[in-house]
Formats: sequence, structure tokens, C-alpha cells
Amino acid sequence: MEETSKKNNLAQFLKGSSILVISNVCLKAMNFFLLPLYTKHLTTDQLGISDSVTNLTSLLFPILTLGLDSAFSAFYFEKGEPERGKKVYSTLSIMFFLLGLVASSLSVFAVPVSRLLFHDTGYQGLAVMAFFSLAVNLWYLPLSLELRMKNRMLAFGIANLSASLAMILLNILFVAVLHFGEQALILSSLLSGLLQLLILFLFVRKVPKKEEVDRKLLRDMLRFSLPLVPMSVLNWVLAISDRYVLLHFHGEGTVGVYGVAMRFVTVLNVVISAVAMAYTTFAFQTKDEEGAKRKYYYVFQTEAVFLLLMCFTISLFGPEAIRLMSSDESYYSASEPLRDLLFAQAIYAMSNVVGYGINFAKKSVYYLIAVTVGVALNLGLNFLLIPEYGMKAAALTTLIGYLAVFILVYIFSERLYPCDYGVWRVGIAVVALYAACFFLEGTEVWVRLLVWTGLTAAVLILFREVVGKFAGFLLRRLRRG
Repeated sequence: MEETSKKNNLAQFLKGSSILVISNVCLKAMNFFLLPLYTKHLTTDQLGISDSVTNLTSLLFPILTLGLDSAFSAFYFEKGEPERGKKVYSTLSIMFFLLGLVASSLSVFAVPVSRLLFHDTGYQGLAVMAFFSLAVNLWYLPLSLELRMKNRMLAFGIANLSASLAMILLNILFVAVLHFGEQALILSSLLSGLLQLLILFLFVRKVPKKEEVDRKLLRDMLRFSLPLVPMSVLNWVLAISDRYVLLHFHGEGTVGVYGVAMRFVTVLNVVISAVAMAYTTFAFQTKDEEGAKRKYYYVFQTEAVFLLLMCFTISLFGPEAIRLMSSDESYYSASEPLRDLLFAQAIYAMSNVVGYGINFAKKSVYYLIAVTVGVALNLGLNFLLIPEYGMKAAALTTLIGYLAVFILVYIFSERLYPCDYGVWRVGIAVVALYAACFFLEGTEVWVRLLVWTGLTAAVLILFREVVGKFAGFLLRRLRRG
């Protein structure tokens, strides 16, 4: 019976990941294939202005959540306390509602924000829309977390897919038909967020109850989560700050081109986000089970294979892909930072998996140390290299920063929760594939295709045990219907 339960946990994780991957593939593919529309109807400056405002809200979001989204997961399950989930949901739902009100009130600073970013007050309307969109995201966050903790991945996937489809359709309307320019993408995000809030509420149908609000529990969660806030800010600096250094030294147009490269990276994020969302519940539910570490090994190895092959493929044929998806030659240089951005995202995703020992021990300060080191490297190199080398330097410094974080997170996590993830084998694959992309840059397509075939086969052979087990699992699931 116990063995069956363990298998069911793994099956639920893989099923949840599969549902999220499928739904994300659909929406990301559609959004990705809208790139020719964006590059045709939005100038590099307009796209850069839109991305700069959006990136600012991506900084404010983790600050306003106070790290409580992570606390939601860490405190939801507690042995001997079956009502813990209800208390967490009600307590944090009310908290996130109040935080959303704070976000919307930031609209009073729209004028100085416009002046700070663009030395022009004419973009205050963009800032107002972005702040209200931020509030909506905070309001639907506890609903999405509740579905994930209940492992209702199908409902979660439907809500995400519906909202994303709406955003894509609104993007087409606002970009190509109404020609709203830099306002188009931010307005689409606001309206699709409202739709997602409605759909998630219809799925959860759970209003927070006053009697389930636990102030002591909130204090405990805040003690856990508040150290995560500076870490979230540092993560933003590591991931986004290069955009503002580019904005200062090279202008809005360069940020717009860099944004196109980042949209190619979202293809990789299909796998990253799906695994991360499903893995949280799986990891916390199984950490005390016999054989749990072996399961974590297979999750890490399987994720690594998929991510690295995706990085390798997109990087190797990036220039052709950029030209295919961009109707304006001014966007063609987006291929320059593509390789380093892709490998940086893959390393970031892998650090999240190997770092769960820190989460299990509730020692979030170790994340803070690791990210601080990565940010220090990243920022120093940003100001040293970006003024002269532009986008290529921005991507390289991001890769270096994430690599430093991975190394430290892995070391700290191993001390708290030793687990053999097979990191050395993955490291060999990373170095080999990255080196191939680096040395083959600018070569003929047939040469790259030949090398891609050989190295892809080599990676599949190197990870044949993992690939075989994953393929066998999928076949068994298909046969069962």
C-alpha cells in the first residue's frame, strides 16, 4: 500500500508537469509566433519602453508579496494538523488582498516613474496600467497557489491557458488593429489578469473565512518569508538589471531588441515553469519517503536533458530563427545575446531543483547568500562591460551570475539535505553543448546541422538511463489511457 502511494505521488507530479507543459506549449507557441506581428507594428523604441515598464513591475511584485508565496507552499502541509491548509489559504488570501490595494495606490507615483525611466512624463498612463495589473496579479495569487497545493493541475492549466489566449487575442487587437503602440502589451496584460482572477475563483470557489485566519501562523510565515524579500530583489537585479544598464547607455531601441531575444527564452521557460510549479508539491510531500532522493535525481536529470537540448538547438540556429520571426531588420541583432541567455535560464532552473534541501530545512538565508554573490558579480560586470559591448555583455554577465548562484546553492543544499543529483554528468553536457554553440557561431547551416545531430545523439546516449525510464513511464501511462 505504501509503495503504491509513493508511485502515485510520482505519477501525480509527472502528470501535473505534463498538463502544465502541454498548456504552456500551446500558449507560448502562439505567443511566440506573434513575434512577426510585434516586430512589424512596434518599433524597437516602443517595445523597449513597454518592456522597461513591465520589468519595473516585475521588481515590485516580489517586494509586495513579502515572500509569502513561498511560505504558502512551505507551511501548507503539516503532519498532525489536517486543517493547516485552510488556515494558510484564508490568512494569506486576506493578506494578498491588502497588498493588492497597496499596489494599486502606487499609481500616484506614475509621473515620477515616467520621468525616472524615460526623462519624459508622457508615459505616466503606462505606469498606472502596470500598477493596476500588479494588483490583479496579487489578488489571484492565493487562488493559483491553492490549486497547485491541491494538485489540481488541470484546473490550473485551464485557467492559465484561458487567460493567455485572451492576452494573445488582445495583443493582436491592440497592436495590429488599433495600433496602441507601447500601451498595447501592458493593457493586454491587465485585462487578461482580470479574466484569470475570475476563472481561478470559479475553480477554487473558496472565500477566506475569518475564523480560519491565524495571526500566529502569519507571524511564523513572515519570519520564514521576509528573508526571501531581499533575495527576490536580488534575483530581479540578477535577471533584469542589465536591461536598465542597456537603457541608460544604449537607449530604448536596444532594450527592445534585447526583449526579442528574451522572448525566445520564453520557449525554454515552458519546461522550466511547468516543472517548478508541479515539483513544489511533489517535493514537500515525498521528502520523508524512502527512495525520495532517487526520485529527485531522476527529476533533475530529466529536466536537464530537455533544457540543454532545447538550449543547444535554439542557440545553434538562433540567427535563422530570429530572421524568420522578425519582419524588421532592426531586430536581427537579437541573435547576439541568445546563447548566453538560454544557458543562463537552464542553469537557473537546475539550481531551483538542487536547492530544495534549503527549502526542506527552512534555511532561506542560504539562498540569500548565494544570490548576493551572483548579483555582486553580475552588477560589477554589467557596468564594466555593457557600456562598450552592449547586449552580448549583458547576456554573458547574466550567465556568469546564474552559474555562481547554482554552485553555491548546490553546496549549501548538499550540507542540509545530501542528495546525489548526478551534477557532474550534467556539467559535462553543459560545457560540451555551450562550447559547440560558441565555436560554431557564424558557420554554414549544414555544418551546424551535422554537429547538432552528432551531439544530440551523444547526449541521449550519455543520459540513456534517464531517457529510457522517462520514455517507459510515458508509454505505460499511454497504455493505461
